[in-house]
Parts: sequence; C-alpha cells; structure tokens
Amino acid sequence: MFQSGKEDITTRLSRDRVACSFDKTELRAFLLILQERLDAAAELEIVHFQKNKQTDDEYEYNKNEIRLGYKLRPTLTGEDGRELYGTIDEVFESPNFPELVESAYLNSSIPLDAVHKFTVRNSVEVFLDFSRPAIFDFNLMPSQRTPNGTHYKVKGRDATWVNGLFHEMQSYLSRHRSPAPWMHEHSIYDIFLWLIGYPFAFWLCFKVSPFLPEGSAETAFVRAALYVYIFLMALVGLRALFHYSRWVFPIAEYRHIRSRVLSHRTFLAALSLGLFGTVLYDTFKALALG
Repeated sequence: MFQSGKEDITTRLSRDRVACSFDKTELRAFLLILQERLDAAAELEIVHFQKNKQTDDEYEYNKNEIRLGYKLRPTLTGEDGRELYGTIDEVFESPNFPELVESAYLNSSIPLDAVHKFTVRNSVEVFLDFSRPAIFDFNLMPSQRTPNGTHYKVKGRDATWVNGLFHEMQSYLSRHRSPAPWMHEHSIYDIFLWLIGYPFAFWLCFKVSPFLPEGSAETAFVRAALYVYIFLMALVGLRALFHYSRWVFPIAEYRHIRSRVLSHRTFLAALSLGLFGTVLYDTFKALALG
C-alpha cells in the first residue's frame, strides 16, 4: 500500500447524451487515444509521488505499479449478455468479442483505488450506451428525450491534462457522430405531429371517405365514428413509425458488418417517401386544380 501526494484543486469536465457512431476499429482507436493520454497522466502521477520512508526498491516497485494502474481496463457488454473485461488488447483480440456491442464502460481510477486504495490525480470515465429504444413500447413518451446513458467525464488536479483530454475526446467524437441525434431531442415528436402527423391523418380520412357507408342517421353515426377511428389509428401508426425511426437512428450506435441497420434505413426511407410523397402529390394536385 502506498500514498499519493498532497491534495490540489480538482478540475472536472463532463458531457452527457453524447451522439456517436463506432465500429470495432474506431472504438479501439478511441480507447487507444485515451490510453496514450493516461500514460502521460501516469508520469505526472509519478512526478508528484513522494518517496517518504520507502526503500529504493519499494519506491521503484510502486512507481511501476502506478504505471500499470493507469492501463485502461474497459468492460464491454454484448447484446447477448456476454461481458468482457481486461486491457484493450485482451478485450479486442478475444475470440469471445461480441458481434453486437451493447455498452462499453471504463473508469481509469478504479484499478489503483481497488488494489492499493490509491487516489489518482487525473482520471477519465466513459460510458457508451449502444442500446436502441424499443419500437412498440408506448410507455416511452415520444415528446420526451430518448433515454440514453452515454457520457464521459474527465477530472484531475492537472488542469492542462484535463482540458487537453476533454477537448481531444470532443474532437474525436464530433468526427464520429451518429446520423440523426436531433431526432431524440425534446419536443421533436410534437413538431413532427403538427407538421406531418395531423395533415397525414386528415388526408387518410379523405382518401377512405368514398368507401365509407352513407344514408340513414345510423350510418351517419357509423361514418363519423369510422372517421375518428381512422384518424386515431393514423396517429398511432405514425407514432410507431417515429419510434422505429429512433430505433434505426440511435443516439449512440455500434456498427457491425453483418448488422441489418442499413436495410432498415433503406426500408424506412422507401416507406416515408411512399407515404408522404403521395400526400404531397395529392396536395399539389388539389392546389393546381383549385
């Protein structure tokens, strides 16, 4: 067991709900960037590490333990529940590496704290939540932000190191953004509903009106009820389509060569173009004839 030096002012920088898109190679490259900066942090730690009453051998041994303690040990969880923990090379070269990664977590302060009760000067914590929102879970309110735990936090007593790593992470993640993070923001669904949803529901009622019964007062009631039912079903269908769009374009995504996301995106584009293209065509046609 060994002790760190005196306490200084701690700087903390963090960001939540990070939009990002990684494949296996890009994720590994991101972690290697963090490891490179943590190697520098280990040397900063050693500069402030006091020898006190340690012997020369103990002092050198403990300095080496600090360097080893700054080696990243990420935890990766697959969609099948498989979990891998170890160094970057151990995890990414493992034959058990999951085909689809559900999440990735790392906290560089844990190894030294767990083994030696040693509080490091500088550390980084990252959680990448690659989970996708359920399509038919209507308990999720579409007007609210999509739940996602992706975040990163850098803290330490060396402000230059903290600021440098934080901005380097921001720069890397901005180059690997997911395609449509705006879709998961607050009130986007409300805008979609007013601009597209309600007009589509009215258009659908208009299109089916020739097929609804006419005549007596009873059939007039049935006709009115069917209009209401069709209108509501159109909104329910569009809500499912909106949830599906959020599933196809998650906030944080892990891409795999055998993933079917590309085919889903193609299907979503064709479906949206077919539905709303028809609505726009009928609208322009009506305005032209009018």
